[in-house]
Amino acid sequence: MYNKYRIDSALPKEETREIMDNTFSVQFKTNRKKKGLSQGQVAEMLCVSTQAVSKWETGTSYPDLSLLPTIANLFGVSIDCMLGINISEKEEKINSILTKCKEMTENKQYSDAVTILRNALFQYPSEPRLMYQLAWNLTGTIREHRENLYEAIKAYEKILQITDDPELYYRVLRDLMYRYASANDEETAKRIADKLLPFEFCKEYNLGRSNLLCGRELAEYLLKNIMKYGNAMRECLEYFLDTKILAEEQMSPLSPETAKAKLQQLAQIMELTGKSS
Repeated sequence: MYNKYRIDSALPKEETREIMDNTFSVQFKTNRKKKGLSQGQVAEMLCVSTQAVSKWETGTSYPDLSLLPTIANLFGVSIDCMLGINISEKEEKINSILTKCKEMTENKQYSDAVTILRNALFQYPSEPRLMYQLAWNLTGTIREHRENLYEAIKAYEKILQITDDPELYYRVLRDLMYRYASANDEETAKRIADKLLPFEFCKEYNLGRSNLLCGRELAEYLLKNIMKYGNAMRECLEYFLDTKILAEEQMSPLSPETAKAKLQQLAQIMELTGKSS
């Protein structure tokens, strides 16, 4: 039975056939011959039978989808090439899926989004944006399905291995830190946190003081930064209001009273900043 919550589960045969049409058979045979390999040699390299390879080339059966990356690497081509996927059409379809699933996420339809993203990843198995949305929505289901937390972690870890997008890389690191903390793995969570960029390297801080912006553009940028930093400061100060989190002797030089006063001052600054931006 197809388990929509497992990242390594297999699609039903009819869905696999829909993804792998005759294009795969033609591409497989063409690329094998280009490499000068016999069916038997390819079968040995992939640890399958020669009969299986023969069936792939005639379109009477198809390889397990988990083999696609290995097959593509063997022939030195992309998975998209093996499936005959048009890049522009692929991008359009992926963006459509992401838009639909983001709407579902906003409406807390996590399980429905997981199903769509799971199917999409069998068609586009190396697409990190789909993996990220899958991991995010899996996290939304962990109250009902605790095991999905570990599937989300697995997806996040895979993204770190394949993405070349720096912004996505650090977003995944941030999320992964929280997920390991939720899994009560504090040691790994702290190790992941150590990989995050420290404040002095962040874009907001450095662009704002770089002399690259000027005039109203600089002012608007700094006002936005004040709101961002203000929200972060508010979150930090709120910890000092709760003696269940921090004992008063641990708060020095702050106390619940001084933290409350600082929060009031901060609220005034942010209110003024919000009106100006």
